[in-house]
Amino acid sequence: MHRWRSLIASATCALAVTLMACGNDGSELTGIQPDVLSVAPDSGNVGTMIEILGSNFEDGARVAFDDWVADSVIFIDGTTLLAFAPDEVQLGVTYDVTVVNPGGKWDDLADAYKGVAPVFQVMNGVSRPTGGNGSTVILEGKSFGDLLDKGQVFFTDDAGQPVEAAVVMPDNWTNDFIVTTVPNSAAPGHVWVETPMGATDSITFTVTQSATFSPSLISWAETEPLPDPSQGHGAVFFPIDEGAGAGNLVYVTGGADGSLVPRTTVAYSEIDASGNFSTYTNATALPDARAFHGATAATPFNALIDTLVAGYLFVIGGIDDSGAPTNTVYKATVDKDRSVGTWSATAALPVALHSMGATIFRSWLYVAGGASTGDAPRAEVYRAQINPDGTLGDWESQTSLPYARTYAPLIQFAGVLYVLGGETGTVGPGDNSLSGTRTAEIHYHRLDLRTGELKETSWSANPGGLIKAVSKHSAVAVGGTILVSGGLYGGAGNSATEQQYASINVDGTIGSFGGATGSHTIAGSSGAGGVPFFNHAAIGYVDAADVAHVVILGGNNVGDAAAPVANTYFY
Repeated sequence: MHRWRSLIASATCALAVTLMACGNDGSELTGIQPDVLSVAPDSGNVGTMIEILGSNFEDGARVAFDDWVADSVIFIDGTTLLAFAPDEVQLGVTYDVTVVNPGGKWDDLADAYKGVAPVFQVMNGVSRPTGGNGSTVILEGKSFGDLLDKGQVFFTDDAGQPVEAAVVMPDNWTNDFIVTTVPNSAAPGHVWVETPMGATDSITFTVTQSATFSPSLISWAETEPLPDPSQGHGAVFFPIDEGAGAGNLVYVTGGADGSLVPRTTVAYSEIDASGNFSTYTNATALPDARAFHGATAATPFNALIDTLVAGYLFVIGGIDDSGAPTNTVYKATVDKDRSVGTWSATAALPVALHSMGATIFRSWLYVAGGASTGDAPRAEVYRAQINPDGTLGDWESQTSLPYARTYAPLIQFAGVLYVLGGETGTVGPGDNSLSGTRTAEIHYHRLDLRTGELKETSWSANPGGLIKAVSKHSAVAVGGTILVSGGLYGGAGNSATEQQYASINVDGTIGSFGGATGSHTIAGSSGAGGVPFFNHAAIGYVDAADVAHVVILGGNNVGDAAAPVANTYFY
């Protein structure tokens, strides 16, 4: 019924008279005899919008729920009316719905609508919702009603007292979803909805604080290296919040040596409170060797998944042991003891790809760009829904990038997708030469928060770009800041612009980039002692003290493409 919502404001007519009828068939009245065939939904709250289907409806028709007249009726055509359940509708009571044409003839549908309590099912489309004060959140459920002034959303403050969340736009309150913002005074605790039919059960919401992150002031430190020198591997941050394996983990998948021979290796390490990694533990290997693949993790914090498990790992595309791109997508369950289950194939990509960008937002997995056969860059963008059991739904085409690019990270922050830099020419994954087809441009696209679709017909160019054109780099968004690390760019051999960082603006654009030099780098002069790097992996996370961290794992040596490293550095 939401296809009619745009008509509400302009087409609403107030009922000023009570219902009148003589005889069961309206035969003593004048005009056209209406015929009511169906009402949907057949249950809901005060203010729920119902769609009445039938025939011979006239403009000016009135609608009643038993003796209670609907305040607003919208005439669509002779077969369709929309009406809002009136304030008098009561919980647990079933009502006949009656349509009266202007001439007085009427028809009704017995037991057509029942007043029911609202149900709050999920928040932000994930199993463990989190967000900062002032961030946008979505509440999904049933029978909230469709009128903004009939209900309220509440969070709790530090004292456990209710704090009302503002819902500003009428379209942000509907029968099955509500869009609001986290109040500035909200603290971790319960969220619920109150309506004329009662209050919903609550959902626990974790309020995250604005993490501190200033790349120009940080110092990188070396920690436990990867099990083997590697490039083109995947790495994902994986929080486990309960069970025997509770902690902050990183899982590393696949990768290649200096000869671009891919591996099947999977391993994980725990990140302690100081940011150091433990010795890696080997996990169930991939069914086939992969490198330069997309790597993501679905957890209760970014997807609506089965909470009996810790989450799912995905290995998307990549090159196989022949060096060719593949369209296979593998997924494996991570249990709460940190173990990785058997890998299995799920929905394959529409095209074979390597070196694409991949990210997850609210139970949707997105893939952008990448290279196909012959290392040709691609512009396509796809998404697939993550089911509760970790399988993927069919891949769907979304708005393509403005031009083909590969070796360009795809990141998500606050419901906006970003693609930063990358390569627009045909370049092999292990090539460390500086092409003339790298780009510094940044493009972004706001997601429809309810459907997860790319809502515009084109991506927007960010007002400013990166400091330098770069490819085979990483990008991480933490604490409202984007950090771009390493890669191939002019001066990469001496780490001239190893770190590029900028703040994310409230309108979704990215501010001007600054650089970190000297002791604030990994490979620069007086830095942490690493080599200039590309084809590495990076993760970002916020610790229990609300401090943001970035980790750079392995990668190849800009000065010697046959000598990848295992070194890992963190801030």
